[in-house]
Amino acid sequence: PPFFADVRLGEDHLLVYTAPDGPGTAVQVARTLSDSDRALHRLARILVLVTLAGTAVAGALSRAVASALLRPVLRLGEAANHVADTRDLSRRLEVTGSDELSRLASGFNTMMSALDASLRAQRQLVADASHELRTPLTSLRTNLEVLARTDHLPIEDRQQLLSDVVNQLEELTVLVTDLVDLARDVEPEPLVDEVGLDEVVAEVVERARRRAPELRFEVDTEPVLVRGSAGRLGRAVTNLVDNAVKWSPAGEPVEILVRADGDRAEVSVRDYGPGIPPGDLPFVFDRFYRAQSDRRLPGSGLGLAIVRQVAEFHGGSVTAEAAEGKGARLRLRLPRVIDPNHHLS
Repeated sequence: PPFFADVRLGEDHLLVYTAPDGPGTAVQVARTLSDSDRALHRLARILVLVTLAGTAVAGALSRAVASALLRPVLRLGEAANHVADTRDLSRRLEVTGSDELSRLASGFNTMMSALDASLRAQRQLVADASHELRTPLTSLRTNLEVLARTDHLPIEDRQQLLSDVVNQLEELTVLVTDLVDLARDVEPEPLVDEVGLDEVVAEVVERARRRAPELRFEVDTEPVLVRGSAGRLGRAVTNLVDNAVKWSPAGEPVEILVRADGDRAEVSVRDYGPGIPPGDLPFVFDRFYRAQSDRRLPGSGLGLAIVRQVAEFHGGSVTAEAAEGKGARLRLRLPRVIDPNHHLS
């Protein structure tokens, strides 16, 4: 039968068609393929160039895309190195989208804001503590110098100076203890104990009666369980009661209530003193804050700040308000343990 053949004849590339033409004869028709070969060679060169160019473009685009994707990570690394080298906590990253890297940048900004606020609070605490410690230390040093240099003081004056020294040392001890409590980032005791809040209040009031026998303590409690640290809760209640004692005139009552209200437990301490000026109410639980009328009385301005710290650590809150008639009422609210058999795992 007829057929095609790809034939090279010398330097010529031919396509040959062969067909029978009677007995013993055949007809062959040939056509040169040189033009087709040249076109194919050109096409091959073009394809190679296009492939190389495409590869280069793809590489450049990949590099550009990778650079764009990694730019936020590089900025994050640069910002972290900048903070490590300079301790500059004001550095922030620009957040432009909502993808994973943008959320990472947002988290970095949130972390830096928290660190900045913590450092500012630490510096403020150190500055305030230095200010508060300076006065009792100066007075203590003066009294000790007088005792050391004067050999002919009357016994009464010497005893008075010694009494002042002891009182100043006690004041310094309380102040340092308060500072240590406030400087704690994490409470040392886990909230695993079920504490009878009414029992804590009863112990605090018993000690307050011995310290302030001239006052009347009217206590009305009911059994209430909370989960927390008995020592820390006792410190908070003591500070509330001491605050009421400080402001209560002799003969006036200090009213202390313990109540359960749904899933909350509340300790309410009310005094019949001059009360808290409305302008001071938002600040009474701030560290070292003392109202103008409070500056003549002993204290560091840390007691109520510790109450707020303890309340927040236990998942509760503390508030101050003007009482009916006169005086002030402070309320400590804590989560209540409704089922005494339920324990934290």
